[in-house]
This record gives sequence, C-alpha cells and structure tokens, in this order.
Amino acid sequence: MGRLVVCELVTNAYRYGEGPIVVRVFRDERDGLVVVEVWDGGEGRPVVRPEDHTATRGRGLLFMTQIVQEWGVRPLNEGGKVTWAKLR
Repeated sequence: MGRLVVCELVTNAYRYGEGPIVVRVFRDERDGLVVVEVWDGGEGRPVVRPEDHTATRGRGLLFMTQIVQEWGVRPLNEGGKVTWAKLR
C-alpha cells in the first residue's frame, strides 16, 4: 500500500508540480501511523476526480483516498506545497 501511495503522490508532483520533488516518510508520534509527504514547487492543488470507468487516466488519486487513513495538502512558506497521506 505504501508503495502505491508514494507512486501516486510523486507522479502527481512530477506531472503537475514544479521544481525538485522531495519525498519524506516518517512515523507520526501521536498515533504511530506512517506518513508519506511529497514536496514540490508547484502552486496547483491535487483534485480528486469523480469516478469514471471509461477514463484511461486520472483515477489514481481517487483510489489512493480510499486506501489511506487521511490525506491533505498544505502550502509551504517558501512556495509550493506538501501533499501528504497517512497510511492505515
């Protein structure tokens, strides 16, 4: 599951973000769950698209949201964003 989450977040950062991509994986001290963070310099935010069985792409983020505990995006002070997901 972790590999799929990393692949989805990094692919989105590569396709829609800007600049270097940084991946950070750590354990949340509050609940012990693993958190994956992907940083990029782009200002755009990921969008979960509605389910479309005829689509040939654009379903990864929707699938990811269904297998993680929670996820989100936060802006960076220096520009860009961090997209993160907490694994179950």
